[in-house]
Amino acid sequence: SSHRLLSTFLRMSWLARLSPHIARRCLSISAAAPVLFNQEGNVATILLNRPKALNSYNSEMVEMLITRLGEIEQDDTVRVVLVEGAGERAFCAGGDIVHLGSIARENQLHHKFKTLKKPILSIGDRIVMGGGMGLCCNSKYRIGTERSLFAMPETRIGFFPDAGATFFLSRLGDLGMYLAMTGQRIRGFDARHLGFVTQFVESGKLPTLREDVVKCSSEQDLVDCLISHDQSEGQPEFSLNNNLLEISKTFSASSALEVVRRLEESGSKFAQDTLKTFSVMSPTGLCLAHRTQTLSRSLDFTGCLRMEANIAVKTFGLGEFAEGVRALLVDKDNDPKWNPPSLEEFKDEVLDGVFENYKSDDWQPLP
Repeated sequence: SSHRLLSTFLRMSWLARLSPHIARRCLSISAAAPVLFNQEGNVATILLNRPKALNSYNSEMVEMLITRLGEIEQDDTVRVVLVEGAGERAFCAGGDIVHLGSIARENQLHHKFKTLKKPILSIGDRIVMGGGMGLCCNSKYRIGTERSLFAMPETRIGFFPDAGATFFLSRLGDLGMYLAMTGQRIRGFDARHLGFVTQFVESGKLPTLREDVVKCSSEQDLVDCLISHDQSEGQPEFSLNNNLLEISKTFSASSALEVVRRLEESGSKFAQDTLKTFSVMSPTGLCLAHRTQTLSRSLDFTGCLRMEANIAVKTFGLGEFAEGVRALLVDKDNDPKWNPPSLEEFKDEVLDGVFENYKSDDWQPLP
C-alpha cells in the first residue's frame, strides 16, 4: 500500500506544462471543470475538482486559480476564501507529473496563496501531498482531520520538496530536515503538532463547519468560527516525540552523507528504519533536499520560492527525476539506476552547479 500511494502521488504530481488557457470568471460552471468557483455571501469558494486524479492540479487549473485569486483580491464583496478538494480521497495530491513544465508558474500560485489580501481557509482532509501540501500550508488558515495525510516524498524520485516546502519545513529545524529527506508521512493530529494545520476538526464535523464558514462576513468571523469548531483539546501527543532527540543529533549534520554516518553510528531501531527508507531514495535527491533546507533557513518566503524556481531546470538536467519516474511509473520495475548510486560517490561540485545563482531575480512573484 505504501508503494501504491506513492505511485498515485507521482502520477498526479506537481509539475505541469504551462497552458495558454486563461479561465474567465464565472460563478457557475460545468461540473466537469477541473476547478469550481462560487460565492456564498462574502465567502468565495474554490473546489479542486479532479477527484479521480486525487484533485492533482494541472496547468489549466494553475491558470484558473491565479486568475480567480486576482479577481478575488479586487472584489470588495469577498472577505474570506474557502478551498476544498472534491470527492472522498484527497484535498490535493500535488500537480500533474504527466505534463512536465513550469515550477516558476506554480510558485507564483503558491506565493499568491500565501500573500493574498483575503484570508484563505484550506480543508486539508485526506491526502495532502507535494504541491497539495504547498496549497494547504501556504494558506493562512488550515483544517486537519483524523484522516489527514501530509507528505513531501520528492526525494524518492531524485527531486526536492518544493511548492514552498523549503520555507515551511525549514522553519521546523532539524525535524523539517528529517521530513524533507525521508518524505515521512504525517497523519492526523500530528499535522497540528507541526503547524501544518491551524485547527483540528473531526471529519464527521466538516459539513457543520462548512455551513458556519460560508456565513462569515469578515476575517474575525472566520477566526471565531474556527475557534468554536477546533477539537485540538485532548488529542494524542506527537507520535515522533520519542525520536526528537535522535532526529536532532542526526539531522543537524552538515551534509546528507554525514546524516547517514550518524544514523549508522546510532544503530537504534529508528536509525535502522530511516536508513532503510534512504536505501531506496535518490542520493541526488537526498543531497538536494539537504542543501535546499539548509539554505532556506536564511531566506524569506519569496526567497525560498525563488530558489526553488531557479534550481528546478538544472535539477531536471541531472537526469535523476526522469530515472525515478521511469522506475516507478513507466517500466514499474522499482529498480532505479541512480547516478551516482551512493552518497559516498556524490560530488559536491554537482550541487554547486545547481545552486549557482539560486538567488537570481529571474523569478518574480505576481504583483
